[in-house]
Amino acid sequence: MSGDLAIVGRKHEIMPFLATGAIVCSLEKGEAEKKVLELINKGVRVIFFAEDFVDELKGILQKYQTHTFPCLIPFSTGTKKTRIAIERLRGIIKKATGADIFLEEK
Repeated sequence: MSGDLAIVGRKHEIMPFLATGAIVCSLEKGEAEKKVLELINKGVRVIFFAEDFVDELKGILQKYQTHTFPCLIPFSTGTKKTRIAIERLRGIIKKATGADIFLEEK
């Protein structure tokens, strides 16, 4: 499984990703930390997760924030009007490129 891409979220949020060939993990509240740690320990390098799990994954996000891998990226689920996923993605892009190239409409 080493080097793969994984998608973690609730069933209705991750269904579109089944066709991508990524590892797709359906879970509920309270299961994210265990599953993400399992994926990291198996060598998964890029993990997208539903932004609803950001609070549950805070410890893991802090632990790996200065590491290149695993790259932990939240995706917006559209259920809330939060900017968590967008701001985290902006930070990842800025870190990778050295510039804020994330364009936003005003």
